[in-house]
Amino acid sequence: MKNLHGIIHFAGWLIISLLLLHSTDSIAQLKKMSEKDLTKESTAVLYGKCTKKSCAWDENHRIIFTYITIATEEYIKGNMGAEAVIAVPGGQVGDIIYEVSEMPVFTEGEDVVAFVWKNPKGKNLVTGGSQGVLKIEKDKKTGKRMVKTKDQDTAGDGEILESFVEKVKGYLKH
Repeated sequence: MKNLHGIIHFAGWLIISLLLLHSTDSIAQLKKMSEKDLTKESTAVLYGKCTKKSCAWDENHRIIFTYITIATEEYIKGNMGAEAVIAVPGGQVGDIIYEVSEMPVFTEGEDVVAFVWKNPKGKNLVTGGSQGVLKIEKDKKTGKRMVKTKDQDTAGDGEILESFVEKVKGYLKH
């Protein structure tokens, strides 16, 4: 009996030790979404120029959001007006930086395609985190505007904007 009690005690400490020694780092996981999934889950899909970035605390002073204003060139789905304001969790207010992994980063002056959904509180957020924003860049050889997917940032030239728009419009028909 004394031997059994010792074994149970040892096993308990072993389990606790293994749990404490286990890595405490966590890896954020983002659900992989296709362009079709992004389109279906979004209340709006648009493209235009990022004209303004500002950061502010939420109403409970718990989370910092970066508010992105996009001068909309065209809506592929939905309509948020001539200027769409999108909230992205994370940002900096004063000396406090709040970072959220897997969120897109916008730069003033860049052209983007954005997949947007409205949360129950009425805030416009990017669908699918970083997957929901695609940069538009002008091809140096042809002068055509190209939509760059995450895979094409380094690997390829992208897809012609007009072709991309038609493809996304096609997702709305099914």
